[in-house]
Amino acid sequence: MKKFSLLLLLSIILMSCDKSDDATGRKESVEYIVHENSALKISENDFGTFVEIVDGDQLVFEYIFTEASTPEIADSGYTHYLYFEMTSETEDFTITSAEFESSNTYLRLSCFCPVTDFRRATSGKITAQKIGNLKWNISFDVAADFTINGGEEEFSESIEFKDSGIFQPQ
Repeated sequence: MKKFSLLLLLSIILMSCDKSDDATGRKESVEYIVHENSALKISENDFGTFVEIVDGDQLVFEYIFTEASTPEIADSGYTHYLYFEMTSETEDFTITSAEFESSNTYLRLSCFCPVTDFRRATSGKITAQKIGNLKWNISFDVAADFTINGGEEEFSESIEFKDSGIFQPQ
């Protein structure tokens, strides 16, 4: 009976563990979304370049990776955004640096950092296989390299994202 009670207690403890936490207790979430009948609207203002999903005749692919902040650290969380668009008849595809402008491929790192607006991808590759109706298996390894002139100082940075997943409507 003692062995059974111990086994039951151990099972309850293991089932109560939150598997989305890593050893530090931080949580992350990932969204792989495709938007039908949409387009990307790129706008610029005094604060930088921004991307918005609007009605249109394209397929818009949206990737959002969020690392939740640690309550004890004020500036610990961050979010990665990747957006690009393709024609609505798109099947399998590969986008390389040469097509980043025509596909409106943009990245953003939202964090407690000096640059938080969107940047056009400058290098890398996005590869997709259509696996169903409005469903793609997409892998990407992309970067946005940029330089900012702040007064007399120059600041160079690179944003790099690498991941893969199944993109589909929400």
